[in-house]
Amino acid sequence: MSMNMLFRLEGRNALVIGAGKVPHAIAELFREAGAAVAHETEPKLGEADVAALFARHPQLDILVNGAVVAGPWSIETLTMDEWDRVHATNLRGAYLLMREAVKVMRAHERGGRLINISTIGSAHPVLNGNFAYGSSRAGTNALTRQFAMDFAGEGIASNAILVGAIPSDPFPEGCPMPPTGPGMRPERFPMGYGQPEDVAPVALLLASDAGRYINGQAIVVDGGFQIA
Repeated sequence: MSMNMLFRLEGRNALVIGAGKVPHAIAELFREAGAAVAHETEPKLGEADVAALFARHPQLDILVNGAVVAGPWSIETLTMDEWDRVHATNLRGAYLLMREAVKVMRAHERGGRLINISTIGSAHPVLNGNFAYGSSRAGTNALTRQFAMDFAGEGIASNAILVGAIPSDPFPEGCPMPPTGPGMRPERFPMGYGQPEDVAPVALLLASDAGRYINGQAIVVDGGFQIA
């Protein structure tokens, strides 16, 4: 296979979930690579909503899950309602999306790719107060590995991209705690801040034939933050 064809996505159907800048950049790059892309910007939390979403995409080959609720809260201000809301989107929502995607991918026997957009904060705390966000994304990483093991034999690969040093989406309105911690210190970024367009090519690798033997991985895109 030629190098040009390795990264092409013609004939493949991709569903990108998430309203942020990173999912947007991925959707745009996938279109440029030839995929038929549906981009859903509203998080799907209920089982019925997720089932209806995938019923509209019966030939799905690629799922990119970039739906996220983020934001630091101090231990005094983090309510259980807020905790539940973060985990409902970031973890429960990820499971529902991946579960339904696997059903569709198994049905057409072409295999598929599951790609979760996670964070380096799931493996290495970088902001103070990320109790809910970090733990929910750590759960997403665990789901990524579990799906990778359970469905590899059916040609369905599952990977995560751990994003860091990418100023992309603002913290939610009303978040009572300003972001503090190592992630806010410019000296910790050897290559400076990145852009959402620095993440999208990694998603393309995982979605394309070039990445067909990559499975169960958490690929860090942070410009060297963790080594600094």
